[in-house]
Amino acid sequence: MHPGLLDTADILKLQSAEASFFDRRFVELMTKHHKGAVAMADSELRQGADPRMRIMAHSIRHEQQGEIALMQGVDGGPSVSLATRNLFADNVNAVKN
Repeated sequence: MHPGLLDTADILKLQSAEASFFDRRFVELMTKHHKGAVAMADSELRQGADPRMRIMAHSIRHEQQGEIALMQGVDGGPSVSLATRNLFADNVNAVKN
């Protein structure tokens, strides 16, 4: 089981969500999924030896954290600041669900 991997129950809850709750549920599930991708990328950065995989992990980490920020409604100047911090620091846990 990979961190952030959605299970059948998660998907069924999303499929059965009323339209007024769909977006909120989608963001919750995608945030969980993206945080899992960040955790996997962090593992590669800590333990990986292949420079190509480490570069890819860094890219995945940056992209996924940026998408979490976007889903959480961060925009404008704060989004640029957050994206810069994402390059070098772990702020996934600072984003509230």
